[in-house]
Amino acid sequence: MQKLNVIGEVTDKVESLSKGNAQKVQLITCLMFKPKLLILDEPFSGLDPVNAELLIDAILEAKQQGTMIIFSTHNMANVERLSDYIVMLHHGRTILQGTPQDIYAQFGRRQLEIEGYHGDVQQLAAWPGVTKLAERPSGRLSLELVDESVGKAIFREVTQNGYLPVFDQHYPTLDEIFKYEVAHAK
Repeated sequence: MQKLNVIGEVTDKVESLSKGNAQKVQLITCLMFKPKLLILDEPFSGLDPVNAELLIDAILEAKQQGTMIIFSTHNMANVERLSDYIVMLHHGRTILQGTPQDIYAQFGRRQLEIEGYHGDVQQLAAWPGVTKLAERPSGRLSLELVDESVGKAIFREVTQNGYLPVFDQHYPTLDEIFKYEVAHAK
């Protein structure tokens, strides 16, 4: 209870605890037997970031000790952090599966973040291979590219006038991938 920062007494009934503390106690009761298999359904729902982090740490510790963990969640950030293998379902149908690395590789580094660009944004938006450009309130530009190779040409263009504090070409997040797959599901 100390390790997961459960607020309450060992003698308290689970029903009398807050939702977060009840979730932590339920996980404790599973983990104390050092299971070979742990199945979790939305283990982080309703938890604040501090308590979610405590649960994540406990789950990762169980994983390191050899427990196979299957969990369902809508929080793709937790999927990215915890999963060795992913199966994405939409209406009970598998729309994507594989290791995170395999899934990312299917989509390529087609996301681009640029900060400190002082050129013509409209010209950049019309650049061949740029499918979407959004200007953030911070001044950062977010671009979606047709494929990774477009990034090299854009890099040459936007760095002609010198230094940029941010030029980050990366994979889409699992959240973005899931939204894409759902939008294109047949």
